[in-house]
Amino acid sequence: MPVSDNAILRQLKRYASERRDGAPRRAIAIDEWSWRKGFNYGTIIVDLERRSVADVLETRSAKETADWLRHHPEIEIVSRDRCGLYAQGVRQGAPQARQVRYPCTPAGNRCAIHQPPCRGVHW
Repeated sequence: MPVSDNAILRQLKRYASERRDGAPRRAIAIDEWSWRKGFNYGTIIVDLERRSVADVLETRSAKETADWLRHHPEIEIVSRDRCGLYAQGVRQGAPQARQVRYPCTPAGNRCAIHQPPCRGVHW
């Protein structure tokens, strides 16, 4: 059964909002995801301690990333790829956070080939 991009986004956002337990997030991973490869990209934010989606942003931008991080001042560690947009967004939105470049996507896809999944990362 075909599902639209908007339906997937709504489901992820609903899942993220239902999973919030009020406890502060300390460690997150930020990565991009594609609505349509080469055209439209969004941002997925994963709570690394709870191993769950924290939020899904509709765009991939430093400004939107910084805005999200400003609303979450408890963030101490941000794992990200080498994307300059996310580095800039973290510097602007969470200057207190330590940035960690990790070659592993939040879903663990890239890790599985070369090393154990992301769950083996210790902060």
